[in-house]
Amino acid sequence: MLAAGRSQAMHFHARTGEKVRNAVLQRALQKAKPLFVGKRAKGIASLAEDGLDFDMLRSTGKNIRNRNLADLDVWLDIFEERATATGAEVLWARDGTEVSRLVVDIARRHGVSKAVKSKSMLSEEANLNEALAAAGIRPVETDLGEYIVQLAGETPSHIIAPAVHKTIGEIEALFAREHGRPLETRTSADIPAMAQEARAVLRQHFLSAEMGISGANFLIAETGSAALVTNEGNGRMVTTLPKVHVVITGIEKIVPTLEDFATLMRLLPRSATGQSISNYVSLLTGTKRDGDHDGPEKTVFILVDNGRANLLGSDYQDMLRCIRCGACMNHCPVYFSLGGHAYGWVYPGPMGSVLTPLYTGIENALDLPHASTGCNQCGAVCPVDIPLPALMHRLREEQNERGLRPWSERLALKAWAWVAGRPALYRWFARRAARYLNWLADGSGRIRIFGLAPEWTAGRDLPVSSGRTFHELYSARKKP
Repeated sequence: MLAAGRSQAMHFHARTGEKVRNAVLQRALQKAKPLFVGKRAKGIASLAEDGLDFDMLRSTGKNIRNRNLADLDVWLDIFEERATATGAEVLWARDGTEVSRLVVDIARRHGVSKAVKSKSMLSEEANLNEALAAAGIRPVETDLGEYIVQLAGETPSHIIAPAVHKTIGEIEALFAREHGRPLETRTSADIPAMAQEARAVLRQHFLSAEMGISGANFLIAETGSAALVTNEGNGRMVTTLPKVHVVITGIEKIVPTLEDFATLMRLLPRSATGQSISNYVSLLTGTKRDGDHDGPEKTVFILVDNGRANLLGSDYQDMLRCIRCGACMNHCPVYFSLGGHAYGWVYPGPMGSVLTPLYTGIENALDLPHASTGCNQCGAVCPVDIPLPALMHRLREEQNERGLRPWSERLALKAWAWVAGRPALYRWFARRAARYLNWLADGSGRIRIFGLAPEWTAGRDLPVSSGRTFHELYSARKKP
């Protein structure tokens, strides 16, 4: 596969114990979860005030995304034509390595020594910061969360809140070290002052950088524009002050028209942060013209495949509808038990459990499709109706078909399927299994050690079975 990069997804199972035992991480996650969930709920409820129905709007958004995927090559050609007509340059990249090569080449041609960056998950796919640094070009993350994790030498743990895993104390320690001042005791009341401190430091980078690098939430075919949706002013500073602006985004981000973009904007901020609209919505078109007070002299769009084209027409095409709102992970009990870094690559949570195997290779992320409780909270809140649990299930099937699961697991599944296909035999086994589990509890009400699957009881007790199957209980209720 093309995008393996620095993926550590194959170590997901080993990381889970470490993350669950990290008391600092657990405090940070449990504090953040209700904020995400509550804000989204209010944001979706506010649609009714505008006379809109969420399910209907979601269906419309789904249809827009499906329409552009059905003719993706056509819309990309239209975008290239319109963007070029505005003075921008459009380049194409097959993978992350090519992204880095193109960006470094652009930087060298324009004498760039420093690049300021707005949040871009695709630049994380490409390991762009490492490539820039190796070429002698300093990359500076300017989104506050991205700035914090860059200071920590880490990667983002959430696509819209990169430093959600950090506590105020940890951030204060980073600022004191990097900004050259004494360490102070900080509380939530000090957050504005800490943000102002970061703003003062970053302002100097905005004014001195020769290149700005951003992602794009959407590309609009009819105007050749990039749409950038942010809650911090850094996005506009990155895209207007430097003389060179490079937009790096996936080929699936295209939408046909401005009207389509407006529809999706009713879904994106509400699903991500609960806002009816983000603080900043920028439509970036072309280069600086005569009479303009700001804007880049050179604009380059780098449209990236990196495994996306392979999903077209496949069982996983629905995943290309994703608009990167983060709602799936914000409602996922697995994500908020472990945090984003446990997933080992750019995209965590349910979206990462599907995207990482598809982009880096199923064999390199065997555990991720199993990182689910099957509760379908992710599918229920997805603003473009991606059936995430079904896609994870299909990945599990593919692992089994390709012989990537342990032989014991595959043998057990075959045995279960054989028995389940014979109802009378299934009921016979179920009755004996129920009685065995009841006996195993030995009157204590709980199974302390389950020898057939010891990991199930390694960290918790298993509640005792009633000793009777569903069929037996149901039959008993039917009797007069």
